[in-house]
Amino acid sequence: MSILCAVDFSPPSSVALTSAGRIAATFAQPLTVLTVADPLLATAQRLHAGDDPLALLAQALTDFVDDTLGAGAAAAHRNVVAIGDPSVEILRAADTGGAQLIVLGTQGATGVSKVMCGSVAEQVLHAATRPVLVVPPAVATGQMRTIGELEEVLVPVDFHDHVLDDGRVAARVARASHATVRLLHVMPGDEGGRWTVLPTPIDLEVRDQPDQATSAQGKALEALQRLADALGLEPMPDLEVAQGLVSEEIAEVANRETVDLIVLGLHGGTGLFTVRVGTVAYQVLCSSPVPVLALPHETRGTQVLGFLG
Repeated sequence: MSILCAVDFSPPSSVALTSAGRIAATFAQPLTVLTVADPLLATAQRLHAGDDPLALLAQALTDFVDDTLGAGAAAAHRNVVAIGDPSVEILRAADTGGAQLIVLGTQGATGVSKVMCGSVAEQVLHAATRPVLVVPPAVATGQMRTIGELEEVLVPVDFHDHVLDDGRVAARVARASHATVRLLHVMPGDEGGRWTVLPTPIDLEVRDQPDQATSAQGKALEALQRLADALGLEPMPDLEVAQGLVSEEIAEVANRETVDLIVLGLHGGTGLFTVRVGTVAYQVLCSSPVPVLALPHETRGTQVLGFLG
């Protein structure tokens, strides 16, 4: 197994499956499509109607894959039905099959109350040890560009300890798509000091020199430049420093027509880039108009998304 896509037969999961199918086709990777049934509902179905819930779900999954990816697509991929807690079964399937990428859709909502709280995506992101591609329901399948087809990759940077590792993954994703990279740092507005500008990791540390900008924005731009140099990106990425509410600024940049993907490194333990209510990562995942490739803090090293080459 290389790519695992979990579906629940909803329109958002159809969008996610479309993305997963295109990635699998582009990079000639095996795709596993998983659906998980609630054990109580499965038991009730068996007792009430005498039907085998697994057989019914297996047929429904076959039809769903064919309807989403095209007639006969289900026969070309591995389709799995499990019974249990969805997040537990998704993570179990990913671990057992050695998936390099998990693809999920989010249900979404509207307005300021748009949250992932309690969703399967949130629970998976809390415990995942491999990259998770979160696809929002607002993405139109006809206009969606996914990994392998991207035009611009947005990388929010807060200069945490693993910024180079996350940047390298973003660079590999961009190269596989012949896409450009935009490195974005947001200087906090109302959020005060909750988003770290400096200090940066030692090899990106900005030291004042007579000919260097002394403003916080100038230092942030220089730190982004050092990061870009360390990543060896060609062409040189666009560097941008914004100021304001961090999640809102990230979403505003992501709304630009050329941005197709956000690559977001998640922090372990506590902090703004954990997937918890109120954190920047949580807010970005809830409000992003484009898919987000979330990199859990355990996801480091050159083997991440190895199928990209």
